[in-house]
Amino acid sequence: MSLAKSPSILCIVQLPPPIHGASVMNNYVINSKIINQTFRLNVISLKFVKSVKEVARFSVLKVFKAIGYSLEIVKKVRTTKPDLIYFTISIKGYAFYRDAFYVFLLKILKQKIVFHLHTKGIKKNTENSLLNKSIYKWVFKNTSVICLSKSHAYDIVDIFNSTPYIVPNGIQEQQLYNQRIRQSKGTVPQILYLSNLSREKGVLVLLEALTILNKKGFEFNARLVGAPHDLSINNLENIIKEKELSGRVNVIGPLYDEVKFAEFQKADLFVLPTIYEAFGLVNLEAMQFSLPVISTYEGAIPEIVIDNETGFLVEPNNADMLADKIAILLKDKDLRIEMGEKGYERFISHYSLNHFEDNMKRTFQTILGT
Repeated sequence: MSLAKSPSILCIVQLPPPIHGASVMNNYVINSKIINQTFRLNVISLKFVKSVKEVARFSVLKVFKAIGYSLEIVKKVRTTKPDLIYFTISIKGYAFYRDAFYVFLLKILKQKIVFHLHTKGIKKNTENSLLNKSIYKWVFKNTSVICLSKSHAYDIVDIFNSTPYIVPNGIQEQQLYNQRIRQSKGTVPQILYLSNLSREKGVLVLLEALTILNKKGFEFNARLVGAPHDLSINNLENIIKEKELSGRVNVIGPLYDEVKFAEFQKADLFVLPTIYEAFGLVNLEAMQFSLPVISTYEGAIPEIVIDNETGFLVEPNNADMLADKIAILLKDKDLRIEMGEKGYERFISHYSLNHFEDNMKRTFQTILGT
């Protein structure tokens, strides 16, 4: 089949900036050679904010932008006549009601829709609200849904009557940077945290765990890499000073591309004690650099990080448990290397970008019946 006769997909997505899990994965879909060789993609890029900090904030400008995008959606549907709408819908707050209005327009225009969910929270939002449950049910009625994992699919079990497609995220392998260094990287183990500087991502829990380890006399250096969110760099530096971790823990701020990859190369273990997560994309980055991962029983993480094999899993908000698991890896270099190697193998066999693109292509074909 020539590309001109290939099925047409209108993608309504958020693309970087800002950089977050959903925008990164959307970018992979839009730029995938595998997908673009099979389908004709048209894109509406929803740009409401410039930074992650602004995502949850209401503004009049967002309202005007929302109206503008609704007109663009109607125009694109009428001019491109897509066979499928691929929509990475927001599921919480003001953004959900905005996107629900877009769904209303798409349903009036009798479009076939597939939602790709990158976050969770529907189950919580509908537990005590029949109105919310009714709205979600209407939005998801007669659509297809892509979830990130089997555990993620549980979030929509009360409002979606069909079986969702399961497509785990994947990331591009950084072959120039992910050299797996088996020898000791230094005399003092290096701990890496890389995510938004946010309570939700567990950075304060990590500082509590490091305080416990410091008082017990463990040697380590820790680097906190990420963009300020609800915690500023100054906030964290003050906490580090109060907890007598100065010289042991450094707040680096946001890093991207090569300088970010260099942080993984320098590290001996990776810690993401996230409190709220749907997938945990950064754990994949750590695994491809052969780092043992310590993370939490949140979202899809237990399906990604195999406890006691590629790293350790701990309960969210449990600094004592987190400290115990970090201590095990601080003391045992051979175990760090063994777990890191197994994590790398798991990344290559399950979570590469090629795996993700192939899965997305097959999912689109199944939905379209091609």
